[in-house]
Amino acid sequence: MNIYLDIDGVLLANEKFLSVGAEEFVKYVVTRYPTYWLTTHCMDDDPSLAIENVGKLCKPETVELLRKIKPTSWVTAKTEAIDFTKLFLWFDDDLYDDEREELVKRRLLDSWVEIDLDKNPNQLFDLLKNFPKPSLLE
Repeated sequence: MNIYLDIDGVLLANEKFLSVGAEEFVKYVVTRYPTYWLTTHCMDDDPSLAIENVGKLCKPETVELLRKIKPTSWVTAKTEAIDFTKLFLWFDDDLYDDEREELVKRRLLDSWVEIDLDKNPNQLFDLLKNFPKPSLLE
């Protein structure tokens, strides 16, 4: 199973603070699953901006884990970067209409895990206690 990670509203609560549990969450997913950036901070196969933006707020050991997250390439919709031949979970705080439509068309909307830190600032910690399962491929 692949993991796809957004940054803003997921790993970062805002520009100055990590989300509660972000470092633990990164450690959990990176050490267990192939993990990919799926964020505007890394849409051209270059992870340096993503690592810089999150890493400046992390412990050195977390920065090393961030470097293990694979880059993605996409132009218009994040779904362009998803490998739909494999089970996946996509952690993001928002979906654009065309991204939602693509997931619905493929019957994979349940593979998107909506992160809403305003509703639950501890959501990443909660996910570690009860890690979600991806939608099954047809």
